Amino acid sequence: MAIIDATNDMSMPSATFLSPRARMLLASGVAFVFYAVWAGWANRMHGPASVGMAAMAQGLYSAVVTAGMTALVERLFSGTHNRYWRVLRCTLATLAALVVSSLAVHWVAGTEEVVMTVLPSWVFGTLYALIYALGLAQSERVSQRRQE
Repeated sequence: MAIIDATNDMSMPSATFLSPRARMLLASGVAFVFYAVWAGWANRMHGPASVGMAAMAQGLYSAVVTAGMTALVERLFSGTHNRYWRVLRCTLATLAALVVSSLAVHWVAGTEEVVMTVLPSWVFGTLYALIYALGLAQSERVSQRRQE
């Protein structure tokens, strides 16, 4: 599978048309780095072993969740409904999945301050899904204009 989709329109660089798989890998990589650094910093007072474990755990978890969210948005965006209804559907479904999965993980882990722990993930995850779905809508609109 090609990382970059080919385009016949030479006015736009072909690198802007990343495949869904490439977008998922890119977003997951960014999430891994960002949240691993955040977790490492948040645990810096507990020694290097704690920093490393927290960074790897949170980084891997964030990469997996981001990949899942990206796949969910890509899947839910397809369809025949109005493109802005599809954006809303993607955003709300992602928020629901984030809330349920994070509450379950932290319930099993016995986290004391669950809402304060996961609130940033809910906010950033929902914004990510919204922006990603809006990007898909914009891409679809541009593609339709080119076909006309």
